[in-house]
Amino acid sequence: MVHAWIQTMVDYLIVFMFAVLVLFTLGLIVLHIVTTSNNIRVERIKKRIMRMLSVTQDLEFLSGQIYQLLDPEGEISSLREIRGICSSRGIMAMSIVVEEVDAGKKELLRGIILQDVWYQQYIRKSLRSRNDDRVGIVTKLVAELRLNGFEDDVIANLHRWTNHADNQEISLLALFFCGCGNELRSLFLEPGFRLILSFRSVLELFACYSGDHGELYRGLLGTDCDQYIVRACVRGIGQDGLQDLCPLVETYLKADNSNLVIDAIRTLGKLHYAPATDAVRSYTEHAEWSVRSVAVTALAQIDPENCYETLLHCLCDREWWVRFHAAEALGKLLGHPDLLEEVRTLNDRFAFEMMRYILERNELLGEEVPAA
Repeated sequence: MVHAWIQTMVDYLIVFMFAVLVLFTLGLIVLHIVTTSNNIRVERIKKRIMRMLSVTQDLEFLSGQIYQLLDPEGEISSLREIRGICSSRGIMAMSIVVEEVDAGKKELLRGIILQDVWYQQYIRKSLRSRNDDRVGIVTKLVAELRLNGFEDDVIANLHRWTNHADNQEISLLALFFCGCGNELRSLFLEPGFRLILSFRSVLELFACYSGDHGELYRGLLGTDCDQYIVRACVRGIGQDGLQDLCPLVETYLKADNSNLVIDAIRTLGKLHYAPATDAVRSYTEHAEWSVRSVAVTALAQIDPENCYETLLHCLCDREWWVRFHAAEALGKLLGHPDLLEEVRTLNDRFAFEMMRYILERNELLGEEVPAA
């Protein structure tokens, strides 16, 4: 009897100890979960504080979030999920990512933005900001991603900061990248619009145009827009090989601006526009050596079979560059095996030395022209 009672007490004690052990284990598990959760929260708060204090870390974090958005297997599926994307640092991170990714990723990001009305509203709001630096960053983003739909705000900024060259360049770049031909034509024809960029910058802008170049040139040539715009169009016609627009270019042979005349001559020569032969030939006698120099090369391009005598005459020009280009053109003509001897008969030491130099250079470079 006593033995049975003792056995029962032992059994109860075992059950009690087991229960205590289970409760203790559960307590440890709960404590671990709570502690881990607190540590995660603390770590998250620490990271947030570090991001606030360090611009670099914040940009790295935001850039990483954007990269996850572009990754099909990433944890982020929309711009709304990126905390801080609608901020100056968010725009900076977006610009950094755009500069780093390839064309495919850019197109993907462009599609994401154009489908997200919420983020488009933030871009539009930023474009209307009074902070010109912020406006510049956002406008650059619009240009790099070719985000259509913001043309009115971009043009408004051109009118807001009329003396700000950086703003004018990045705003025009956005319009050119987005192929806004009608908007560009209207802007350039505005009486109050003043172009303050260098000619080199204007050329780079036209090279970035994503629309129909020929249509843009037709809309701008023959108008009263800035001479840099006209010159860029004339050059662009030559670079793009648009021979059907040569009649428009030919009209500028009579322009008062000698640089515009030079660009027109160069383009007509590059495109071998035969109707301009006589006009180009006449410019080999122009008062300005820079015009004569370009005309010599263009004449050889347009009428190589009938330019020999004119080139010989220009080889005796008093200006070094005219003689140089005349000699280069003569060195490329066919059918004159005794060219150097013919030049010797001109009794012009400078002409002979220039011609000999060009022929020796051509031979050295393997550019010697056959006799026939």
